[in-house]
Amino acid sequence: MRKLLLLLAFVAPIVMFAAEQTLTMKVSGNCGSCKKRIVKAAESVTGVEDANWDKKTKVFTATYDDAKTTPDVIKKAILASGYDVEDAKGDDAAYKTLPDCCKYRDRTHE
Repeated sequence: MRKLLLLLAFVAPIVMFAAEQTLTMKVSGNCGSCKKRIVKAAESVTGVEDANWDKKTKVFTATYDDAKTTPDVIKKAILASGYDVEDAKGDDAAYKTLPDCCKYRDRTHE
């Protein structure tokens, strides 16, 4: 019982200070398939609770637990899937495997 109380004494402050945060950034893409891939990449990160990408505005938002992840980890997951974010270029090898409709670097889409 004493060990349990000691454990709770250390865990409770961590849980209390863990906060839900929101990340917002521009992510390049074209279509609904891009949205699925971008969201899937973000949601693969432990701590990401919700993710969305708007095709028209190119704005990505994610809600995450800052005790479990950081904006950089989420950004790196999206970059690894081949998508550019506002201040970095996505992985070229991953970009080349995207379907033609998702290749935003090669042509302009409305």
